[in-house]
Amino acid sequence: MKKEMLAELSDVFLRIVNRYNEIEKTPFAYGTDTQLHVSEIHTIEMIGNKPNINVTRLALMQGITKGAVSKRIQNLRNRGLVNKAISPVTENEVVITLTDKGNQVFQAHQRYSKELNKSIAQIYTGLPDEILNDLEKVGNDTEQLFIKILEERKESAE
Repeated sequence: MKKEMLAELSDVFLRIVNRYNEIEKTPFAYGTDTQLHVSEIHTIEMIGNKPNINVTRLALMQGITKGAVSKRIQNLRNRGLVNKAISPVTENEVVITLTDKGNQVFQAHQRYSKELNKSIAQIYTGLPDEILNDLEKVGNDTEQLFIKILEERKESAE
C-alpha cells in the first residue's frame, strides 16, 4: 500500500511541475494588449522594484548574461514597456525605467501575484501546523534533489 501511495504522490508532484512549466511557457497580457513571457514579466518586475537599474545589475539579479539582458531590454523597448536613459547619478551609466505601459503591466502583475499567493495559501489554510511543517520539509528536500540533479547535468555537459 505504501509503495502505491508513494508512486501516486510522485505522479501528482510531476503533474504539478508539468502544469507549472506549461504556465511558464504561456504568454499572458497582464491587462494590456501585449503578450509577455514569464522571463519578460520578471524583468519588468525587477525594473519596477528597482527603478533606474542598470543592465549589469539586472543581469546579476536574473542570473543571465548582460547580452541576454540587453536583448530582452531591446525587445521590451520595441514594445513600449521600458526606456533607457542616462543615469541621473552619473553620465557614464545607462539605466532602465518603465514606461507608463510598462508600469501598468508591473502593477497588474503585482495584483496577479498577490491573488495567486492568496489562492495557494487558501489550499493550505486548514491544515495542521505539523502537516505544514512536513510539507515544507518535503518541498525543501525535493528542491535540494533538483539542485543536485541540475549540478550533475551541468558537470556532465562540460
